[in-house]
Amino acid sequence: MTDAQCSITVSRLVAAPAAVVFAFLAEPARHSAFDTSGMVRRAVTVGRLTGMGEVFVMEMHNAIRGDHRVDCHVVEYELGRALGWAPAEPGRPPAGHTWTWRLRPEGSNRTWVSQTYDWSAFTHADHLDQLPVVGREGLRASLDLLAAAVEDA
Repeated sequence: MTDAQCSITVSRLVAAPAAVVFAFLAEPARHSAFDTSGMVRRAVTVGRLTGMGEVFVMEMHNAIRGDHRVDCHVVEYELGRALGWAPAEPGRPPAGHTWTWRLRPEGSNRTWVSQTYDWSAFTHADHLDQLPVVGREGLRASLDLLAAAVEDA
């Protein structure tokens, strides 16, 4: 499998300033609002993400593991421009897949938002057949949910 087959990026224009979009993404408690996988239940971590290296905890559910927690390591953080995290088993290093959001202001009240799901460095070979966790259409739907949430704010 090549790296080109191991990531998906979707983008769209959102009618909200980049600062508003970033603030929404930086609140783990809001992540269930744009989840299209059905796996994100709620944030255990309270408050806004403020920098690289932070770890926030999410309660998740899927058919394979049932109810469980995931540590999300912040692997990219540029205030108002980019935020990315890498999921991991609690207390373990990240598994090698990342969710990254990049924001590019388009004037004062619009933002070009890109979301990338990348599993090119995924280390659990026995789970590779279950990837991508969310496909292109799910990522597009997630962007639409994010847009609706921040445009109404």
